[in-house]
Amino acid sequence: MNDAARELAYAIPWRTSGVRVGAHKSYLSGSGGLFRDIVPLTVFPDPRRIAVRASLSDPFERLLVRRAEQPSSIDVVVLVDVSPSMAFEGRGNKMAIAADVAEALAIFTERTGDTFALLPFDSKLRHDLVLWKTLSRAAHLDAIDRLRRSRAERKGSEGIADAGAVIAGSRKLVFIVSDFLWSDAETRMAVEALAFHDVVPIELRDSLEIEDLPSWGLLNLRDLESGRHRLVAMRPSLKEQWLTLRNERRDRITRVLDANAREMFTIRDSIDWTRLTAYLLYGIA
Repeated sequence: MNDAARELAYAIPWRTSGVRVGAHKSYLSGSGGLFRDIVPLTVFPDPRRIAVRASLSDPFERLLVRRAEQPSSIDVVVLVDVSPSMAFEGRGNKMAIAADVAEALAIFTERTGDTFALLPFDSKLRHDLVLWKTLSRAAHLDAIDRLRRSRAERKGSEGIADAGAVIAGSRKLVFIVSDFLWSDAETRMAVEALAFHDVVPIELRDSLEIEDLPSWGLLNLRDLESGRHRLVAMRPSLKEQWLTLRNERRDRITRVLDANAREMFTIRDSIDWTRLTAYLLYGIA
């Protein structure tokens, strides 16, 4: 993994209620961190933080103390689609890219003290590849290695509902890494299962799927979901029709996701780590 990948970072636009010290804004007060406000000693009984000047000028003659904001950690969950369509290899390898993204996120959680969980799914949650939330670097590396060596087993993406059920509870930062070749029903299912969380959809696309196919010629194509082969006489009108159908499906999925998630980020062929970092920190897709 290159240096740019190791420098991947993310930020959250909300305050966490986690009690474990970390790197994100929280609702909790503590003795360290950024200055928050000045309150009476009876509200925050820490005499080490007495604000002498504020106490002397208080018209009610109260003893005041400085209260700081305690930075806290969060739970980070990466949901990886491992259905057969993710096995596509063209300009890039979708599963390898998904594993690279997961590894880069795991590295950053180690720096910030956030927990990391990896939940691959297809039509069901892939328990053989699951990593429950942990702070262990060795566990992170082992889970990502298993993801890299995994093989597609079942078509579909309904397993994301199972993933949503097991991460229910406090608000989490949830990444969905997929090609999003989903039906409308599967997309709505994902949105409903993850509605409470901060969801970051990362789309993987390959130019050789449609855009860079030749406009003329006989193509022997295989449907990765069904395994069926088909000989197609490609022509410009057919290629344009496929592009139109794909873009219409993507627009429908994006509209559903945008209602309950951040703007979708698209990785085409390879990862631009600088662009991905800017998106995760500032929301610039």
